[in-house]
Amino acid sequence: MDALKKIGLTDGEIKVYLTLLETGSATTWTITKKSKISGSKVYEVLERLIEKGLASSITKNNVKYFEAANPNRIIDYLNEKQEQIEKEKSNVAYILPQLLMKAQSAPKSDVKVFVGFEGLKTANEDIIQTLSRGEEWLSMGLSKQPKSWEIYFTKRQKARADKGIILKHLINEKYKSLYESRKKLKHTQFRFLPKNFEMPTSTEIYSNKVIIMILSPENPTAILIENKDVADSFKKYFYALWNKS
Repeated sequence: MDALKKIGLTDGEIKVYLTLLETGSATTWTITKKSKISGSKVYEVLERLIEKGLASSITKNNVKYFEAANPNRIIDYLNEKQEQIEKEKSNVAYILPQLLMKAQSAPKSDVKVFVGFEGLKTANEDIIQTLSRGEEWLSMGLSKQPKSWEIYFTKRQKARADKGIILKHLINEKYKSLYESRKKLKHTQFRFLPKNFEMPTSTEIYSNKVIIMILSPENPTAILIENKDVADSFKKYFYALWNKS
């Protein structure tokens, strides 16, 4: 029963619960035999079901019997889980300012490495979250990338444009298809590098940070350098190319 597993029940809990539904009131001996859960584990599983309100017990003639709760109880169980999640979210929201203050006061690493497509997404999001309206994101170079990546990053470029961040993008003439898909975005400027001036990486310069993205489908990597002097030197290099493009 995948649905029961998805709401958080273990394989053992599912087997015991279904056994109780089929047998009605049953002893641990019957449950063990029918569910094929070992005798040493069955009590533990039953206790967890009782804690979740999905089973109950009663003693008859000094023998303990167990019964499954009505299946409708599962909805109540999910509602209780949802209430608990909302309570935990409120608790975290309450202490979040303190956590953020601690994070801001902690010493920052000058270099961070992000691996995989998820890593590229994390690095890209740092640019959008760091910059404010009217600030510049300088981007240069781009090698061929999977279509699904291009679609994702184009969507995030829309978020960047809506936030009012200015993008100046130097790309190779080979990739005018990217220009066509993004040229109508607000606060977006393109200039082109010659076809023989192809970079195997994409370099993103913003604030006091530089990200070098290696867009290899087999091993995508993003290297983030947080250093004002480095960022300023990359900005000079970018504008030297920008003014000649």
